[in-house]
Amino acid sequence: MPFIKPERRLIINEKGLTGLEKIEPGDICYKFYKAIMDRWNANPRWTTAHEIYRDLINTKVESQDHLAALGLAWQVFFIKHLWPYEQKKIEENGDI
Repeated sequence: MPFIKPERRLIINEKGLTGLEKIEPGDICYKFYKAIMDRWNANPRWTTAHEIYRDLINTKVESQDHLAALGLAWQVFFIKHLWPYEQKKIEENGDI
């Protein structure tokens, strides 16, 4: 879950994960989710989502915890942002 406490977000944003006394799985997920959202917010379109996902599946991670957090960050992004975007496009352009 990337929705960690604001004080943890500040530390991660300023110092990275190493700034935390103890790293929790949500901290790792937040790091990945924030990177996804920064890219999406800069240019919210399907091509951006494609590029984000392409880069994510090619990301070298340092542990299984990082791999799990990366996958979960993508899933949260997909549910909260990409699927609503697709629903809007279906309404605009019609379904298949």
